[in-house]
Amino acid sequence: MGNIWLAFLTGLTSGGISCMAVQGGLLASSVSAQPLEERKRGVALFLLSKLIAYSVLGLLLGALGSFLALSTRMQAGLQLITGLFMLATAGRLLDVHPVFRYFVIQPPSWVYRLLRKKAKDASYLAPALLGAMTVFIPCGVTQAMMVIAMASGNPILGALIMATFTLGTSPVFAALGVSMASLVENKRFGVIAAVLVLIFAVLSLNGAVGLYGSPYTLQNFYKAATTTSFGSRRGIVAGVNNQGRQTAVVNVSSGGYLTDTATFRSGVPVELTLVSKNVNGCARAFTIPAMNISKILPVNGTEKIVFTPNRRGRLAFSCSMGMFTGSFEII
Repeated sequence: MGNIWLAFLTGLTSGGISCMAVQGGLLASSVSAQPLEERKRGVALFLLSKLIAYSVLGLLLGALGSFLALSTRMQAGLQLITGLFMLATAGRLLDVHPVFRYFVIQPPSWVYRLLRKKAKDASYLAPALLGAMTVFIPCGVTQAMMVIAMASGNPILGALIMATFTLGTSPVFAALGVSMASLVENKRFGVIAAVLVLIFAVLSLNGAVGLYGSPYTLQNFYKAATTTSFGSRRGIVAGVNNQGRQTAVVNVSSGGYLTDTATFRSGVPVELTLVSKNVNGCARAFTIPAMNISKILPVNGTEKIVFTPNRRGRLAFSCSMGMFTGSFEII
C-alpha cells in the first residue's frame, strides 16, 4: 500500500505539472476548437483513456518486473529523449525555426481517415486516442513511477501504482486542460508555456546526466557555489567488518542522501546500509548506474546493498530521476 499511496501523492503534486508540460499540447490540439461543454467532455475522455492506458502499462511492467529489470542506463536514455523532445516542443511554441514544427506527436494516418469517415464522432475519438498515446511520451516523474511499477514484480500492483499515479495527476491536468484550450490562442500564453516546457526540459536532461553518473549536474554546480568547505569525508577510508566488507551508512531523506564515509578501496567488497526515514518521492529509488544497481527503499526502514568496486575514481549514485546525487571515491 505504501507504493500506491506514494504514487497518488506524487501524481497530485509534481506529477500533474510535469505531465502537463509534456502532454498538454496533445490535449489542447484535440479540444481547442470545441465549445466549452464539448471541451470538458473531450478532457474527460482524454483523461479516462489515459487512465486505462497507464493501468495496462503498469500491468505489463509489473509482469516484466518479475524477470526483467529496467537498467539505469536505459532509464537515463528515456529521460534524455524526453528532455530533448521537450526542448523541441519549446522551440515549436516559440516559433524559433520551422524545423521544430515536425516535433509534434500526431495520430497515424489511418486515424485521420477514420475521423473523416465519422465526422460526428471526431470530437470524441480524437481526445480519447491522444490520451492513450501519452504512454509514448512519459515525463520524468512518470518514468520514476514506471520504475517502481516494474520493481513491484506484480502485475496487479504495477497496474494499481500507475493507475493511482494517473488519478493523482488528473485534478491539475483537468483544470489546466480546460483552460489551456482557450489560452493557447493567446500569444503571451505560448511564451509562458514555452518557458515552463523549457524548465522541465532542463530538469529532465539534468536528471539524465545525473543517471549517467556525470558530476556536471545543476545540483553539483549549486553545491560547489554555495559550500565553503569541501571533501570533509573524502579522507576517511571505510572500515572493514568481520566479513571482510567495507562498510558505510547512507542516510536517506526526501531531500537526498548523506553518507558517513565516501572513500572505498578498489577490489574490496562494500556493504552499504541505506537507512530511510519518512522518505517520499524518487529518493526511495536508489541507484548506482556504473554498477547497474537499483534498489527501491521502504518509506521507513533499512536495506543493504553489497557490491565490489573494481575501478578507481568517482563512483556516482543517484535517485531514479537523477534529481538527488552523490558519489564515492574509489582508491
